[in-house]
Amino acid sequence: MKKFFTVLSCVIALSFLSVGCSKDDDEDGDGDVEVTTGMTWEKLVEKYPFMGNFPKYEGDIELHQYNKTFGLESVAFFDYKCDASMATEYYAKLASENFLVNPNAEGIYTKTVNDYELIFTGSHAAGNFGMVFSCQPVE
Repeated sequence: MKKFFTVLSCVIALSFLSVGCSKDDDEDGDGDVEVTTGMTWEKLVEKYPFMGNFPKYEGDIELHQYNKTFGLESVAFFDYKCDASMATEYYAKLASENFLVNPNAEGIYTKTVNDYELIFTGSHAAGNFGMVFSCQPVE
């Protein structure tokens, strides 16, 4: 049940991030949100090592945010103005690396590695792909 609430909170966080966010906004955000230019997957992995457990995302990484709450680490970001095939291709990468798809919710994948549960939550809508990558200790 805890896993369900964790995934639900990730989906809610992704929903909050997507409301009113635009690549062309004048504001740079505040707190732990970084409007990024030239962010790469390699830089994310260097800054947040748990990201190295997920397959590399080949698209643009924009407006990323890091959060750590009660042992759950997460990184969320968008790829604006991308085709739905980017989401489909990334879902296929997750499946090929033995992430399990949630049969009740499209875009949610999980995998357990070295006593940690990895959770990916993604959604493509209106030409934008929002993603949340999470890692939490297995109890």
